[in-house]
Amino acid sequence: MRSALPAPPALRSGPLAVLASNLVAPVGVLAFGWSTTVLLGVFVVDVIAGVWWAVPKVPFAAKRPNNAIDDDSRLFGPFQTKRGEITLPDPIPPVYLRNLPTLLVVACFLAPLETVVAFTVFALPDPTITDAVAEQLLLGGLAVVAGRGYETWADYFRGGGFRDHSPRSVLLVPFMHLFAVGGLVFVAGGLAGSGVAGDAVLGLVVAGKLAFDLRTLQIERDPDRRGWFYRFYGSAETEIDPEPVAVPDGDPVVTVRPARRVAVVDAAVRGLTYSLSSAVLVVWGIVILFVGLGAWSLAVWPALALVAFVGVRALGRYLAYGSVEYRAYDGVLVVYDRLLDEPQARIEGTAVTDASVARDPVDRVFDTRTLDIGGDDDAGPDVGLTVPDPEEVNDDDANANRSLSVAHVSDPDPIVEALGAAWHLER
Repeated sequence: MRSALPAPPALRSGPLAVLASNLVAPVGVLAFGWSTTVLLGVFVVDVIAGVWWAVPKVPFAAKRPNNAIDDDSRLFGPFQTKRGEITLPDPIPPVYLRNLPTLLVVACFLAPLETVVAFTVFALPDPTITDAVAEQLLLGGLAVVAGRGYETWADYFRGGGFRDHSPRSVLLVPFMHLFAVGGLVFVAGGLAGSGVAGDAVLGLVVAGKLAFDLRTLQIERDPDRRGWFYRFYGSAETEIDPEPVAVPDGDPVVTVRPARRVAVVDAAVRGLTYSLSSAVLVVWGIVILFVGLGAWSLAVWPALALVAFVGVRALGRYLAYGSVEYRAYDGVLVVYDRLLDEPQARIEGTAVTDASVARDPVDRVFDTRTLDIGGDDDAGPDVGLTVPDPEEVNDDDANANRSLSVAHVSDPDPIVEALGAAWHLER
């Protein structure tokens, strides 16, 4: 796997970034006479900057989430189960399609939600914003955003931190930051509004945030320490290093793939039927209601959301079945992704528990067939209330025998014959 070169020790931000981020507010208070309002505002910007700087990290996270892949999800499952990377020019690290669902959720939902919550907390004490306060907020906010940006570049990209994270663990610190700093801002705002001395409020917030950041850094760098948040959410140490799917030596006995036009039509049909057979049906109802009322401008936004859901489902379906080919070796079937140039899954003939051929509407139109092969679907991380300790985490189990579907092929017989499982179709 090609990766960016590791940074020299001098570029590792670590404690330096923590101290620099925490010094912005005290320096502003001492050197520029910042008020409590400015201090709380800068801390709110710090919370917001933390989650938004996490967004560009997500696509490059190299690990797979532990205990967080839903194979049965029609919308996101095809992305989450994808193996392989998209190589980009140096020094940019590879991008992983399996991270796309997390990226969409973070960029479209979590980051905007956290931004709104943070601003709401800041507005709770009803602060007075003068021109001078606004200038100070802008100065402090820019300093915090720049500090977070440097930390992202130095530790994550230049320092190779993307190798240690999954898309989920990237969000650990922003989530913790929201709870901790948000709590501090809420308490400090209440104290300031009740007449407590400004110096006492400033000291409480500065000390509390510094203690939280140093504690977070300590847990991150000490494998023997795990806080309660880590036990319920997980961390970089509990995420899974992806393993490649083993491919037998030699050339496959037979290789089959669905025709591209069949795969495109199938993806479009699946995207549309998903919107009509899931919770997205509610969005259809909203669009129809607005159109019926003649509120065309209001109908635009739910219509765009509808298009997005249909598009994501169609793309996931195409990536799952349209961009792959099925390579049958003597006793082994391998699903190979031609776009990512990476094997995705496999099943051995001795592990086949059932096989059947079906025809859905797309198969009937194009005179193709879909072969369903049953295997062992119990492999994978165990589901539990808490995330296991790093030494107890399940392996990737890339070579487990799993059920496979060979979709929309003209003749599935050569595949089951190569697997030695043709007798299942004769029953």
